[in-house]
Amino acid sequence: MSNPTAGGRSLSMSVAVGLFLGGLFLLSVLIYKELFMVLAAAAAGAGAWELSTALRLKGWYVPRVPAVVGSVLIMPAAFYGGAELQWLVALGIVAALIIWRTVHLLWERREAAAQAFAHTVRDFAASAFVVIYLPLMTSFTILLLRRPDGAEWVITFVVTVAMIDTSGYLVGRKLGRHKLAPGVSPKKTWEGLLASVTAGTITAIIFTRVFWGFDWWLGLLLAAVLLLAAVFGDLAESLIKRDLGVKDMSSLLPGHGGMMDRLDSILPSALITYIFAQAILPI
Repeated sequence: MSNPTAGGRSLSMSVAVGLFLGGLFLLSVLIYKELFMVLAAAAAGAGAWELSTALRLKGWYVPRVPAVVGSVLIMPAAFYGGAELQWLVALGIVAALIIWRTVHLLWERREAAAQAFAHTVRDFAASAFVVIYLPLMTSFTILLLRRPDGAEWVITFVVTVAMIDTSGYLVGRKLGRHKLAPGVSPKKTWEGLLASVTAGTITAIIFTRVFWGFDWWLGLLLAAVLLLAAVFGDLAESLIKRDLGVKDMSSLLPGHGGMMDRLDSILPSALITYIFAQAILPI
């Protein structure tokens, strides 16, 4: 029988699912990039469904089906059309969600009459938030992959963020005594943060040295910005879940929770890595 973690999850199941996802990730990035695009689209679509569903718990209505469809479509748009089509599709998704919600309210006239204008605007804002937070951020991994050295960049930032998350979780769980942000995420500790800094720095320096021959300070700089992005993403999702009153976004991934519970650190890190790569090695 597996030992449950402090959060009620199975540690052995979490490791097994993590290893499977890691193997699938490496296979897609190194061998067949189109598969990575499909995986990113599936992850963004699942995350959009989870987040849209969770927002409804507090009265924020986001049309789930068009949000999922749009989240899926933005990945091939970025893969085949680059940044221009990425942003065009993202704006189109937001517009489509607003139109969908407007038509829905007009169709259900009684609901439209009862809903205040401010509430309607709030629904529109929630739709824009879902698109920006999820598929748009995810699609920067696709823009990275389009580069000639894209596989190396994606592997570098994903593995670095994974090391930041994993080391922080394990050390914080076993040795953590001093809370980092108890009002937002009670389980985060300063000991876990120190472990994240150490593991992330070592990983980023090694990968940037091996792949591009960068000086150590560039690896350190990448580690620093990824650490900030990962911690921000983790705390941001913790704050969202706390405000929505949910522990996990779903139970889609055994031992991990929902797709959003795995994407929280990846989302801002993808954008940060894309900016870093374009600044250091523009193409």
